[in-house]
Amino acid sequence: MEKEVERFAGKVSDINAVLEGLQAANQVTLDALVLAMLSINPQIIGPMRGLIAKMEREVLGSVSDAGELATISYSNRIADVYGLIDRAEKAALEST
Repeated sequence: MEKEVERFAGKVSDINAVLEGLQAANQVTLDALVLAMLSINPQIIGPMRGLIAKMEREVLGSVSDAGELATISYSNRIADVYGLIDRAEKAALEST
């Protein structure tokens, strides 16, 4: 029985590693998409900020229910997205 539990724990660990890799790939893809949109059409920078702020307000309660670690992770991710928008805005201003 103990060996079965160890094997199961190993499989769960492997699945978690794969899921973390997929999450990282999704974040990179989303970042690239956001940067591409902002660089093609800098006029959407303002609305993009509004959309992120709205999403932040709507989702934060659900994330808070998931626990402190989820809230920290979510807050860091939102900060990353705002950072992308700031870089795109700076690039747009420098190109004009």
